[in-house]
Amino acid sequence: MKDSLTSLANRRTDVERIRSSYRRLVTARLPVNLYGAQAQVQRRAATLLHGLDEESLSWEEFDFIHLADDERGDRTSLHLGGAAGGVALNFHSGLIASAGTGTLYLANLEKLGYRAQHVLCSLLRARRYTPVGDPFPRPLGCRVIVGTRRPLFELARRLIVRRELSEALGHISLSAEEVLSVLGAREFYTGHPGSLAAAS
Repeated sequence: MKDSLTSLANRRTDVERIRSSYRRLVTARLPVNLYGAQAQVQRRAATLLHGLDEESLSWEEFDFIHLADDERGDRTSLHLGGAAGGVALNFHSGLIASAGTGTLYLANLEKLGYRAQHVLCSLLRARRYTPVGDPFPRPLGCRVIVGTRRPLFELARRLIVRRELSEALGHISLSAEEVLSVLGAREFYTGHPGSLAAAS
């Protein structure tokens, strides 16, 4: 019994240490690639990362599967940057503006065509965007999390995503299942009766 309580305490310490590293990552607002076989696990992991930053209230998400046929990247640019004054298609605010200083979660990145990927890559590298009808660029202040079925560097090696996009987004690739197991475990260890026994 004592060994099991010690093991539980050690596991809890490891979880808190990894959780702390995730919090530093989120606070730094670096792009993150969450990969996994199931889209709902990717999204759940993204929401848990978003929740680590108590100052990030806004959340926007978009599934790139809806832009899989955007061969020139025009619609991708419009959805991300938006239009000033509803110039195009009454699209007043793009995803980046709506996300503000919060989180922009983009699912199924690998579904984007190469030109649309170039649009996204340009925005991320410049850290600014210019809405349609607005002559002035605006800073990109949101945290970007992208969900893919496999790590971006692997998708780039298979020529599914552009290498430069992989470099812009894929330096920090995390398994969605692992993030979920670590951040989702907090409630278990907080409320589990064994946590009180291990601490005593």
